[in-house]
Amino acid sequence: MKDLSALRSTIRATSAFRQITEDDVSYLLEIGEFRSYAADAVLMVQGEDSHDAVLIVSGVVTVIADSARGAIPIATLEAPCLVGDLGALAHLKRSATVQARTAVTALRIGQSALAEVARTTPSLLIDVIGRMGDRLRKFNGAIGLYTHALAALERHDFDPALLDELRYPMPDLADFGHTFGRMAEQIILRRQRSDEMASAAVIQRALLPKPEEFAAGAGVDVSASMTAARDVGGDWFELVSLDDGRVAVGVGDVCGKGVPAALFAGITKTLIRINVRETADLPAAILKANAYLVNNNAAELFATLLYAAFDPRTGEIELVSCGHLPALMRRVGGAVEKLAGGGLPVGLFETLKPKTARAAMGRGDLLYLYTDGVTEAEDRANVEFGEERLADLLAEGEPRNAAQWVVRVEDAVRDHARGRPQFDDITCVAIVR
Repeated sequence: MKDLSALRSTIRATSAFRQITEDDVSYLLEIGEFRSYAADAVLMVQGEDSHDAVLIVSGVVTVIADSARGAIPIATLEAPCLVGDLGALAHLKRSATVQARTAVTALRIGQSALAEVARTTPSLLIDVIGRMGDRLRKFNGAIGLYTHALAALERHDFDPALLDELRYPMPDLADFGHTFGRMAEQIILRRQRSDEMASAAVIQRALLPKPEEFAAGAGVDVSASMTAARDVGGDWFELVSLDDGRVAVGVGDVCGKGVPAALFAGITKTLIRINVRETADLPAAILKANAYLVNNNAAELFATLLYAAFDPRTGEIELVSCGHLPALMRRVGGAVEKLAGGGLPVGLFETLKPKTARAAMGRGDLLYLYTDGVTEAEDRANVEFGEERLADLLAEGEPRNAAQWVVRVEDAVRDHARGRPQFDDITCVAIVR
């Protein structure tokens, strides 16, 4: 282990911690747990809960994505570097496995300790978001490169020189060169797009909250579902407990489909989740996310969203809409009300002003959030399911819990569109007091 002065220098040499105070450095050294790992030892495992982040003090690690085709190296990182910070801050599952490539010394920093430092050092969160944006940029570049190669194959005008680009990508895409290295040798022999999209779908599903687990942990009757029209979708839903005792639920819909929309949805959702955990101020969290998206949106994508903060103690609800369809409130007697909706989407305008509203839920009332994949589903005669049909469906019957309301709507949409392929993502969130 290095001496104390060297350790302090190592912490400050890490981009995420360059601007933290000396007190915070001392705090990390005091509360963190030093560990040594032999070469090939596993530091964190994909899919596990993110209880901590790991500061690599010395040595080299490999980041590995586990897929149906086996383990795929994504990146090689040298000390000093911080791994697992996004998962720890956003309470997400591990998105990859980290394995020691050489002997490694590391400082494991607990979730609460990392959040405490982040509260006093906004630059830490900015660094996390910046690295997310850089990954998104690299993803877009990699996707463009490989999409071009596949399109060339389909047109039967594949230039063999393209193989060199696949084997030896530009420096910005070097990490992806490791990930897709095997594809370079197999691209002419096999069409791997379906395998890659299947892996992307698994990753996207892993990033969504687990409704049953969340409901049990939060003590709230809530359920949610997202069914993508393709392997991956531009819809998302959110379930998160706030520090003030409220529960935030939300849905979002990116304009577009496929991988670009899925990436934009993932980063938008994560930005809002990080922000709302920091402030518990729903409109401010969304505006902060929008500010980042507007300034880092070369593809000019945008998303509509509707979030609601529900207080299970009082039944009060705060709703925030950015260009989205209104929420529906079903009262115990069967009356259905429209709540909030409209406004401008996130990702395009710095002067965004979300539409906000407040309401109150009584015992047994239902709050229903959804995306336009529900209302715009068409039957064989090109007739849409529609908002009126959805409201009528909620007014009828008495399902006992939120999960049954979600299934009821999904079944009705599926029956309406029977014989027609699904052309848009379908996402629903239900909460019953």
